[in-house]
Amino acid sequence: MNRRPMGLLSRFQKKSGTAAAAHRQNAVWRKADFISASIGNDVQMVYSRRGAPVALPSFALEFAANCFEFAPLETHIAEYAGRHGLHPMQVDALREWLPKLAAAGALISSEQVRDLCAAMRADEPAPPPIGTIGFPTGGARVPLLARALESFALNLREHGRTAEFVVADSSTSAEHRAAFRAKAAELAREFGFPVLYSGEEERTQFAAALVKRGACSREAIEFALLDPLGTGFACGANRNALLLHGAGGMLCSVDDDVICRLSALPEVRKERVSLFSNCDPFARWLFPDRESALQAAHFVERDFLGAHEELLGRGVGELIPPEMPLEELSLDDAGDDILRRLALAPARIRTSYLGHFGDPGIPSSCYYLFYERANRQRMTASEEHYRAVFASRSVLAAAPALSIGDASISPGMAMGLDHRELLPPFFPVLHAEDFIFGATAWQCCAGSVAGHQPLAIQHEPPPGKTILLPGDLGPQRRVVLFEFAHLIRRVIRDVEIAQRASSEERMRSLGRALNELAALPSADFIEVLRQKTLEYESEKLGWLDKQLELDEMPEFWRRDVEEYLTNVRESFTEEDFDIPLDLKKGRTSAENRIFMQTLFARFGQLLQ
Repeated sequence: MNRRPMGLLSRFQKKSGTAAAAHRQNAVWRKADFISASIGNDVQMVYSRRGAPVALPSFALEFAANCFEFAPLETHIAEYAGRHGLHPMQVDALREWLPKLAAAGALISSEQVRDLCAAMRADEPAPPPIGTIGFPTGGARVPLLARALESFALNLREHGRTAEFVVADSSTSAEHRAAFRAKAAELAREFGFPVLYSGEEERTQFAAALVKRGACSREAIEFALLDPLGTGFACGANRNALLLHGAGGMLCSVDDDVICRLSALPEVRKERVSLFSNCDPFARWLFPDRESALQAAHFVERDFLGAHEELLGRGVGELIPPEMPLEELSLDDAGDDILRRLALAPARIRTSYLGHFGDPGIPSSCYYLFYERANRQRMTASEEHYRAVFASRSVLAAAPALSIGDASISPGMAMGLDHRELLPPFFPVLHAEDFIFGATAWQCCAGSVAGHQPLAIQHEPPPGKTILLPGDLGPQRRVVLFEFAHLIRRVIRDVEIAQRASSEERMRSLGRALNELAALPSADFIEVLRQKTLEYESEKLGWLDKQLELDEMPEFWRRDVEEYLTNVRESFTEEDFDIPLDLKKGRTSAENRIFMQTLFARFGQLLQ
């Protein structure tokens, strides 16, 4: 883009009618999803993915491109004029171009977004009820699983619901598998409804049947359902067993260490619906201990399945009707990704999520350094509170309003899955498979969006789980990436896929891209991953650097951020900077790079 905000005075003085058409009493505006190219003479051709391109002066388009958040147009103009020192005459002329910017699709209003969503309403029958709740598990966790099953059975009974339970077990020990089978049978008798079980023997038989029918290769289905690479953690394989069991219907998948107790948030936004993309949309509270977290919970009597059914399988137009007042639609976090998805095709909620209270389910509290706005203000209320919460593993986190968005966040502790149409598989092994799944579903499922309820479910793993603190990083523990999931997720999100292709075509296209990457010579594969790691961390470090410029931040937070930045920058000088921390134990750097290449190849094959 040609960046000349001053432009030519004659062009500024050009009149294009009144700007009143671009203003609404209570509408807010931001840049729309468009592309542009210079054609000389300070003119740009603007293409908004509909109709023919439109010629606009560069100075006007430069203004539109800098409207990053929804706000009144006069606010945008005042901020832009202040940054560039525009003359009042130039400001008046810029204001005159607003109608043409809107007509060309360079600007979009909250009213247009609401109307776009409302237009997706269709005369379709309501989605069917959710009939299955799956519990991924494994190892010596029978008591945890029994606790979870009993809590969900109680919730079903209290709300007059029925469903089948499916225990998906990745245990490698025959003794553990026998214990899970016995407990499933015992609870089925107690509850009076099915409690099904899927372990190694059942999946091996199922895989053989699929291979015999020519549905897939043995290598692909074993990677999907078992742990042939011996990683030792295969929650994603458990979730894939649930997906295959529930294909064609609606189901939920919940962690085996959750309890079906639901909490509302201490603060609820006034908006009825929020749209988001490329951000953390959750409101987050951190507590110094578990008792404080439990005391802060606002327990509510809610039908667990009903909470998911309010969102899952529904079109966006059902949740954002044309009569919704604009003040009930929050667009504070709406970015290009969600606006593009809504503009391309009718959007439907294919995955639904709840938040959580109790354990955060993350490997390091270094992630807390990236909190912003109210989340950061609560965390840094005092140094005493700040220091205590980093080590406590006690949180309350959920969407502050009913929210519709992209793959920014996809917590699998209590998720709903609309599998009436094809969903992609979960990454079968390693931690944070839900984080990878969110990105994969966003890339593979045309018209798919994620839905989040402003509710949190209790997450209570066994005592003794530790968390890596910022102070634990240093010369003996250099960290750039904590988890492999973040690396492969970045690669998945960067793949260019035809936006109007079917879900099947998109899934094969993504699989081919991963296979092509994995098929590179080892040195080239390593080079690509190092580049992705540098790009990913550079964005994060740059963002933290900008946060340090804020005057209101306390010194204790600044010190931690500066030390974290120093650690990551120094970690970049290590030979193994591109290897995530969760892979380093038990393998050499050379073995890890071969392992990562194998993981990319296997997942690409599975997607196809």
